[in-house]
Amino acid sequence: MKSRKAFTLIELLVVIAIIAILAAILFPVFSQARERARSTSCASNCRQLGLGVLMYIQDYDEALMPVNILIGGPDGTLWPELIKPYTKNKQIQLCPSDVASISNSYGLNEITFPDLSDPSNMQTSIINLAAFNAPTSTVMLAETGTADDFLTPRPDSYKSTAPSHTLNDDTDARPSPRHFNKVNLTFMDGHTKSYVLSQFYTNQSPEDKF
Repeated sequence: MKSRKAFTLIELLVVIAIIAILAAILFPVFSQARERARSTSCASNCRQLGLGVLMYIQDYDEALMPVNILIGGPDGTLWPELIKPYTKNKQIQLCPSDVASISNSYGLNEITFPDLSDPSNMQTSIINLAAFNAPTSTVMLAETGTADDFLTPRPDSYKSTAPSHTLNDDTDARPSPRHFNKVNLTFMDGHTKSYVLSQFYTNQSPEDKF
C-alpha cells in the first residue's frame, strides 16, 4: 500500500505565514470600507434632517425653526423633536460612527437659528429664509460632538457653533470629524457635503461657513 504524504512542519508554517500576511493586508481595507459606508450613511442622515428642517420652515412661512423653544416642558423642546412629524425616523439622529452619543449626533447652527427657550427672545430672534444671501455656503447643521480641542467628546449635543463663538452650555459643540478627518455638513439650500476639518475652518468664504 502506498503511504499518503503529509505536510511537513515547514510547509504548514509557510501557509500560516501567508495567511497572516494576507490578513494584515486585507483587514485595514475592510475597515476602511466599513467606515466609508458609515460616512455615506451619516451624510444621508444629514440630508434627511436638512429636508425635515426645510419642510418645517416652509410650513411656518419661511421663518427659521428654533434650536430650542419654550414649550413641552421646563427645559423647552429641541429641534429634533420639532421635525419628527417630517422625518418620522429617530435613527437618523445618530451617526453610525458616533460611539459617545445616545440619542443625537447632529447640531443645528446656533449662530443662524434662533433659541426661543428664553421668553425675551420670542419676538426679536425670528429670521426669515429669504434673509440669506449665500444659502449654498451657509451651514444649516453639522455632525457634532466635540469640544474646542475637537477631541474631547460632548455627547448628545444639539447645537453646532463656530470657533469664534464660545460653548455656552452642554448642548453646544464643535463639528466632529468622525470620517477620515472629515465632517458632514448640510447647507441652507439643502445640499450635503463632506469637508476636511481644516478646510472647513480655514480659507473659507464666508468666514467659518456660518
